[in-house]
Amino acid sequence: MNEKRDRFSRLFPARVEKLIKGLEVLENCSSKSNYEFDEDLVKRCWIEIGKQFSQAARAFDIDLHIQLDGKDLKDYDTSKSLEDT
Repeated sequence: MNEKRDRFSRLFPARVEKLIKGLEVLENCSSKSNYEFDEDLVKRCWIEIGKQFSQAARAFDIDLHIQLDGKDLKDYDTSKSLEDT
């Protein structure tokens, strides 16, 4: 293997694993016995996360389409900052 492929093979799986662990930690916030959450904020955040997944996939020439309630995420306006929500 060449140096670039070796570096990718070392870094990429570790970063994917870190992302998966982060999503598992985020899922812990869904416990209604421990948290009371704003459903609109949660939906907005998942839209942002989905858009980032699609953008990252495009960087690898993968066309990833994600929908929420049958509507493409790209059709949701998320120009407002999440902190302002």
